[in-house]
Amino acid sequence: MNAPADRKKIGILGGMGPGATHALFGLIISHTLARRDQDHIRILIDNRPDIPDRSAFVLGEGPDPVPAMLESARGLEQMGADLLLIPCNTAHYFLDRIRPFLKVRILDMIRICADEIQTSWPGIRQVGLLSTLGTYATEIYQRVLQERGLEVLVPGKNDREKLMEVIYGPQGIKAGTIQPHAKEITRVGEGLIKAGAGLIISGCTELSLVLDKQAFPFPVVLPMRSLAREAVLLAGYRLRGEPQHEE
Repeated sequence: MNAPADRKKIGILGGMGPGATHALFGLIISHTLARRDQDHIRILIDNRPDIPDRSAFVLGEGPDPVPAMLESARGLEQMGADLLLIPCNTAHYFLDRIRPFLKVRILDMIRICADEIQTSWPGIRQVGLLSTLGTYATEIYQRVLQERGLEVLVPGKNDREKLMEVIYGPQGIKAGTIQPHAKEITRVGEGLIKAGAGLIISGCTELSLVLDKQAFPFPVVLPMRSLAREAVLLAGYRLRGEPQHEE
C-alpha cells in the first residue's frame, strides 16, 4: 500500500442531512481496502444540521445556505482536510460561490456520477432523475449530463411533489422514516423507465438511503456511492474488491 505520506485526509461537510452524512462515512469505510483500523482513511466530519435548507433557498423560500457552508468548509480546511465531500446534491449548485474562498479541493459529486454513467453505461442516451424540487430547479444534473450527450428525464409535477413529501414530509426520510417509501419511489422510477430512461439517478442523498437498502426493478446509480469510491482513490487508498498486486 502507499506510504502514509502519500495519503490524504477527507473532510465531510455534513448535516445536509445527518442521515446522508452518516451514510457517506459508512460508504467510504466499506469501500476502503483495510485489514486493520490503521489501514483506514482519516475522515474529518462537521455535521452541521443548522445550515439553511438548500432547496428552500433555490425556490425563494428560505435563507442563503452559503455562509454556513463556507464556515464549515473553512473549519475542515483548517483541521487539515485535503479533500472535501458534500453529501447533498442541491448543495453542489453553490460550489462556484464557495470554491474561490478555499484552497482545499472540493469533489463534485454530480460530475463524478456523470463520468461513471458515461464509462459504465456507454450505450445509454436517456437517464431518469429522482430528486428534490430544488435540484430540479437548478438543473445541475441536466447541464453536466447534456455535456456528455445524455438527456435527463424528470417526473411530472405531481410526482415531483410526491417525492418532496417522501423526503420532507412528517413521515418522510428526513424525519427518520426510511423503508415505507420504497413503493412510491419505485412507482415514480418505473414511470421514467417506461418513458425511455435506461437507468435512474438517485439525485437526492435522502432518496439514496432508501435506494441503497433493497433491490429495485431498474438500474439505479447512487451518486453518493460514486463519490465515496472516487474519494477513496484520490485519498491514496485502494478500493475493497479490486484485484491486488504485489509491490
